[in-house]
Amino acid sequence: MNLLRFHWITLIAIYLVVIAGSVVRMTGSGMGCPDWPKCFDQYIPPTSVESLPKNYQSYYSSVREKKIKKFSNFLLNIGLKEKSNQILADKSLLYEQPFNVWNTWFEYVNRLIGAIAGLLIFIGFLVSIFSKENKIRKSLLSFGLIVLTAFQAWWGSMVVATNIVPWVLTVHMVIAAIMIAWQIFIISYWYKTDLVIPFWFKIIIFLGGIFFLFQIIIGTQVRQIVDYWIKSNSSSVLDFSTISIFISHRTTALILTIYSLLLIFINYRKKYKLREVYLFFALILLEGFIGKILSAFNIPIALQPLHLLLAMLSFGCLVSLIFNYRTS
Repeated sequence: MNLLRFHWITLIAIYLVVIAGSVVRMTGSGMGCPDWPKCFDQYIPPTSVESLPKNYQSYYSSVREKKIKKFSNFLLNIGLKEKSNQILADKSLLYEQPFNVWNTWFEYVNRLIGAIAGLLIFIGFLVSIFSKENKIRKSLLSFGLIVLTAFQAWWGSMVVATNIVPWVLTVHMVIAAIMIAWQIFIISYWYKTDLVIPFWFKIIIFLGGIFFLFQIIIGTQVRQIVDYWIKSNSSSVLDFSTISIFISHRTTALILTIYSLLLIFINYRKKYKLREVYLFFALILLEGFIGKILSAFNIPIALQPLHLLLAMLSFGCLVSLIFNYRTS
């Protein structure tokens, strides 16, 4: 297989992990498997509650408690004492939801896709070891992505262990965005181009990438607040005008739309002919349109993964512009 195609397939696999995670989130299947990496201590999860012991909820609750204590110690060791204490004090995290076959298998498929992406990333590392040019740098880049992937997998297990604590889930999403950026950097390093853009333009793109990552973080917070709202209210009375973080999310979306217009103007005026700029602009417009539908029609379930995918693709366009072009 062409190595360039292989690296692109790996990037697509990482994107598929993000989509699968979004579907899991959308369907409320995040706790479908109470343990990790197995599911109900099985490589192939059960299809009925009858195959589980009667005390499975209390058992996995006790397992969760041990993991929470370990995670709390980790947070304490890195200086996050307040977060550590909050997690230990929240006894609701020990709740073990009843078995649901759909939730279990949604989460299981999510993990399978993650495993495939991890395998491709590892194969990429093996390929880099036998590279004829810049072997050390390529190997270090690929190994770095392996380490990041391993950390993401461990952090994902903490998302499960803590019963999807909001800030833990947000960090999980940020790591996914960094993995996408890392794989794009690997592609650009392996297949360098002679295309050049001015340094000042790359700075504008870089700042946009940082701001977009901030927007993704806000978006995860909006989603969490919506979850809490739906639990205590009817979705038919969902009023976004009362949610300040949503207003911030909408404002930053407007800023990004103006930013995309600025990139289009510069790209056209300076005759750079950067395809990523046009793609970014199209994605931002589509993202805004989908976002408007989500807010107007009480967050239609089917559009939630698409909204996240468009955001990650837009972010990928900016990262591609940063890494794929040299500066003059």
